[in-house]
Amino acid sequence: MSLLLTICMLHFVAQLSPGPDVLLIAKSAASMTKLNTLKIILGISVGIVVWVILTLSGFTLLIAEFPWIQYILMFVGGFFLAKMGWGMLTYGIKTVKKDVNWDSSEQIKSQNYFLMGLFTNLSNPKTLIYFSSVFSLALGSSASDHLKTYLAIIIPIQTFLVFALFMLVLSLPKIKRIYRQSSSYIDIISGTLFLIFAIWLWYDVLLMI
Repeated sequence: MSLLLTICMLHFVAQLSPGPDVLLIAKSAASMTKLNTLKIILGISVGIVVWVILTLSGFTLLIAEFPWIQYILMFVGGFFLAKMGWGMLTYGIKTVKKDVNWDSSEQIKSQNYFLMGLFTNLSNPKTLIYFSSVFSLALGSSASDHLKTYLAIIIPIQTFLVFALFMLVLSLPKIKRIYRQSSSYIDIISGTLFLIFAIWLWYDVLLMI
């Protein structure tokens, strides 16, 4: 139980560390409806399920044997983050001197929010390295199969609940009002950060080759 609690605490800290998932939820919570943001959080949580299952099934050993798999994942993930970042950046630039109609803005940018959250999470293969490090004790020969099962269930649920609480805080009327007053500049900053995340992934690929 103490080992399980330790892993959950480590994941809680890592969850709220700056990254694509946190940035996407923060922006969505301040600009979208709670329902659409929850769809994004659900997509991220399903992405966590994928990474947890891959980690617990020993996929990291396959990557260690064939590192080109990780190179491809990081390269493709970088393209997805760059695509999202470029979209945010250009939209922010276009609306800098325009008044955004918030009653229709979500309909105009309507899309599959679940897939947005899922692909944003899966676009960072470094998550696999993170989980392999955090789960190292659970992957030991002395760890029970029950612990691995608990982790596969609890970690995704924890991810959803923590991010949902994070969303509720950022969707408060005062915070939404602040966002709408400077939404274009926030979009520009968010887009730039996503592009930086993408370049960071590509740079790491070049270092590993």
